[in-house]
Amino acid sequence: MFLGLFTAQIALGAVVALTPVDVIQLLIGTQVLQGLISPVVLVCLLVLTNRRSLLGPAANSPRHRVVATTVVVGVAAMSTVLLVQTVLGWLGLA
Repeated sequence: MFLGLFTAQIALGAVVALTPVDVIQLLIGTQVLQGLISPVVLVCLLVLTNRRSLLGPAANSPRHRVVATTVVVGVAAMSTVLLVQTVLGWLGLA
């Protein structure tokens, strides 16, 4: 399964490289998408690392929980700013 998915990704990359798509814009777009999705992944990770029933003594302590939550909120805020600037750029307002 892994090798099949890996081969499909390589083939898709080759097809995209052979088309007249602006690869730099495509790379920038994928990085913007990654920046928008990362807060969702971080929240899921934070929820899992806070569960004592799942991790036992390796779960986040209250101090780590506060720091991690602050970081996730900061990343989510920066992601929101990025989204707003991108949409305003599309509309010609930025």
